[in-house]
Amino acid sequence: MLTVFFALIQLRLGPYMNWEDSTSTTITISWYSVVADSGFIAYGVGSLTDTVWDTASVIAHSFKLTGLTPRHRYIYKVAGSSYSTPIYSFRTAPLSADTIRFVVYGDNRSDSAAHQMVVDAIAQQDPDFVINTGDMVGHGNDIDDWYEFFAIEADLLHNSPIMPTIGNHDTPSYIYRQFFHLPENERYYTFEYGNVVFIALNTETIDYSSQRTYLQQRLEEITQDSSKWVVVYFHRPPYSAGGHGSDYDVRAAWCDILESYGVPIVFNGHNHFYQRSVPINGVTYIVTGGGGAPLYTPGSASWVAYSASCYHYVLVTVTDTVMSIKAIRATDGAVIDSLEFHKRLQSVEEDVHGLPLPSQKPTPAVFDVTGRVVARDTSSLAKPGVYLWRGKDGTLRKLIIVK
Repeated sequence: MLTVFFALIQLRLGPYMNWEDSTSTTITISWYSVVADSGFIAYGVGSLTDTVWDTASVIAHSFKLTGLTPRHRYIYKVAGSSYSTPIYSFRTAPLSADTIRFVVYGDNRSDSAAHQMVVDAIAQQDPDFVINTGDMVGHGNDIDDWYEFFAIEADLLHNSPIMPTIGNHDTPSYIYRQFFHLPENERYYTFEYGNVVFIALNTETIDYSSQRTYLQQRLEEITQDSSKWVVVYFHRPPYSAGGHGSDYDVRAAWCDILESYGVPIVFNGHNHFYQRSVPINGVTYIVTGGGGAPLYTPGSASWVAYSASCYHYVLVTVTDTVMSIKAIRATDGAVIDSLEFHKRLQSVEEDVHGLPLPSQKPTPAVFDVTGRVVARDTSSLAKPGVYLWRGKDGTLRKLIIVK
């Protein structure tokens, strides 16, 4: 036991995980040793069957594992000549629609006890991965602040990859970029997990115009496949009442793009409370800034649906047709707010004028093949099947195949 204890204290921080590209077949695992040393990762499904080595004697270690099998739980440990960790685990993403669970949280700075409480509550959920909306530390150029962040987050990040966006307190960002290994240019990026595509933008730059182009290009590509969900996140909220309020520059730069492509949900931080908007031109904005920073008092606006000043996180569960969102108070595990989004499946419609009607009642309705009314209009069909639609004039108009 003494040997194990000695080995464990040789790590300055980590291990923790990010994705640089495929979430189904790769993972990047990083850690920092106290002294320069070589290192390796042993990993596998069920047993530690594979090993990757770095013989260079360094303090900062980072390996990208490749050729992994989708939709599997892997176990792993990291070690060197003077250190070794317990066995941890991570999940690779499925290739298509499946049930996935992730957590969104942010603004962890300043109060280490509150931050620890939130992280401990999240770890109990065992999420597939976590998204941080920024302000992870108080001072982005203070390495000790980052050491504290990783120490508090350790039990969570050993087993759940983290995909953050940068907050104003995380700047200057050179230490942030040193620690996190993210896709594309790392300042803003896209990644996909199962049937969900995530776009992380960067509000801590004046370069909103190029990100607007990037956002539009990405959404143009993504929305060609109606089976994909889209989640966008960045630090400063375009709609928020209380605290720092709304960021009107962000609103002007990106919100019309989010609206025109039908993005259902946007997550932000910056204001230290929980707040959900009503759908604003189709987009719901959620501020989740209750990760440990001093709490603010929410304000009011006509577009605010719900607010709460408390330490919390947001748990998101996604299937092929439903995205379920729960805001959970960290102190007692209570669900303080919830909502669901439903995706209409792909459908093929054919005109069928002249076919006999299941009923002559002159009201619009959708029937299944047995003649049972299942919906009032075609937009609410959520299950695969064959349906008939009767128009307002009482005549049968469409044959609809939902798949």
